Amino acid sequence: MHKIKDLNRLGRSIEFNFSHVFDGVIWNTSVSENSEIMVLEVRRHDVQQVSFSALETRTGRQLWKNLTFDEPWWISLAAVTNHTVIFTLYLETNNPDRKGIMAYDLFEKKIMWFHNDFALTTVGNGQVRGMASKHGVREVVLAVATGQEVKPLADIAEPEKTEVAHRPHQYPADHAYFHTVKTFLETTFNLSPVVALEYLEHDSLIFISFYLGEKELANHLLVLSDGGEVVLKEKLDEALKGIGLDTFFLLAGSVFFVKNRVELDSYKIV
Repeated sequence: MHKIKDLNRLGRSIEFNFSHVFDGVIWNTSVSENSEIMVLEVRRHDVQQVSFSALETRTGRQLWKNLTFDEPWWISLAAVTNHTVIFTLYLETNNPDRKGIMAYDLFEKKIMWFHNDFALTTVGNGQVRGMASKHGVREVVLAVATGQEVKPLADIAEPEKTEVAHRPHQYPADHAYFHTVKTFLETTFNLSPVVALEYLEHDSLIFISFYLGEKELANHLLVLSDGGEVVLKEKLDEALKGIGLDTFFLLAGSVFFVKNRVELDSYKIV
């Protein structure tokens, strides 16, 4: 957090990349292992309908949008490999431990396989690991490409999962870093954050997501250059009952965030 005390160099900036508005709340996102594709889970609670959309992270071009399945609600996005989307199926609505798994081809847009007794734990190295309970609880390893049970890869205790996105650190109001940033925001911008904030320094830019006590909590994102210039200021959401986690993240040379729960925005770092 050293830059917050010494903003004296002209840094990089950002420019608008793309924006997509969805017909429902953006509930979850997952990115492929090569960071090229993002899949979004969008939920409409009023009609209990969940849909999924896929787009290119660098350009925003949509590969497909509003994909739905026969199960309209009890299905969720679990992971994305380079060519496959993994979904979790909830087989009994009154028993969340009863789960299955389904694999969907990103590019051919078709279901590849499913397994109706599988609680997912990890995905990586071309394998899906989870727990099955049909013949006693046991670990099961499936090949992503086929859904067939296989032996775990030799000499690897757990499939390697690479974190492709840069995510902020969250600091609650009683943390020393929170007070450091709060003092800076009060002194420089007359902003007094409350409850918690998220902070990230990356590529000569400073990203701060914070909450202001308006009528209810409002979440704001502030991006600063090394020179102290404001390169972006956005209100992400308002009338909040609580705080979020990972309210923004950096991926493929851009910053991504969700506005008003329904809009995905991307700005390139230039």
